[in-house]
Amino acid sequence: MVKKMVYLEEEQDRIVKRLAREGKTSETEVIRRAITAYGDASAAQIASDTRRVMEHLKKHPEWNDEPAEFFRG
Repeated sequence: MVKKMVYLEEEQDRIVKRLAREGKTSETEVIRRAITAYGDASAAQIASDTRRVMEHLKKHPEWNDEPAEFFRG
């Protein structure tokens, strides 16, 4: 493990304390789980975006715009 020091807003601190108390775990474990969940959600979003682009390309093989344009439109 790697030690990190983080600064939380007061409301974030209250949330972490409450979640730790309710989950009968440490505040550190709450933060670790939150980071893991955030990473999992990001990975799921990337996979979803990739599927959307691939489906679009199947329907429109002539499409050669910038990928960023796809997500704006």
